[in-house]
Amino acid sequence: MGAKDRICMKLARRVTQEIKNAQYELAAHTSKLKRRVEHDVPFVCQFARPEHAELSLRGELETVNDPHWKDTGALSPARYADWAFTMCGMASAAMALSHLKGIEKLPAELAEEAMRHGVYADEAGIISGMKYREFVPWIRKYGIKAEVYSRLSLQGIRYALSNGKLVIVSVNPNIRGYDTAPRGQKGGHLILVTGYDLEAGTIHINNPSGFTSTNTQRNHRLSNKEFDRYYAGRGIVLSG
Repeated sequence: MGAKDRICMKLARRVTQEIKNAQYELAAHTSKLKRRVEHDVPFVCQFARPEHAELSLRGELETVNDPHWKDTGALSPARYADWAFTMCGMASAAMALSHLKGIEKLPAELAEEAMRHGVYADEAGIISGMKYREFVPWIRKYGIKAEVYSRLSLQGIRYALSNGKLVIVSVNPNIRGYDTAPRGQKGGHLILVTGYDLEAGTIHINNPSGFTSTNTQRNHRLSNKEFDRYYAGRGIVLSG
């Protein structure tokens, strides 16, 4: 395939995606939503233990020295260290699998499998971020339908949740309340949105790298304004 063909294909995919985004947003903004939704989704941490997220991110615990590395399904301490800061998407997928299908999977176990299917790439010894397009056919093997939206409004997220679905969204990592990324950075971390409350004006998330000390892991509630400050405007809608 020549360079011109690749450009045309990329342009066609972009146009198709924008049409899909627009159709979804139209449905979201013209449908009647539930006033309140709270999906009871089990929490999965991307680190060996929930309390180790804070220790690792603050540099108080070297991931390669974490004695509980096996709890993530990692193949070795070194491999756990490779994945620990990268497998937020797999921890989110593990939560969705548990809630939607009753399938229990460990995040590093999922990560290794996903990598074999092109969901991640090893780029000069550094694991890439999760690739949305490749994620879709991979997660389908578990009976999960995934729809990618490159433009997804808060109303679009609520629309999915109101219909019994879950949403993996891209956010600035600082959403946990501890800065590890530039404040203006768009995306860089994946979390699972589990609920909302229209009257309270809140959105509810399970954050794979939230902190136990600040209750920012499971069912963390943020105001719509606060969530919007970190939200990158894109995500994956999941249904069983």
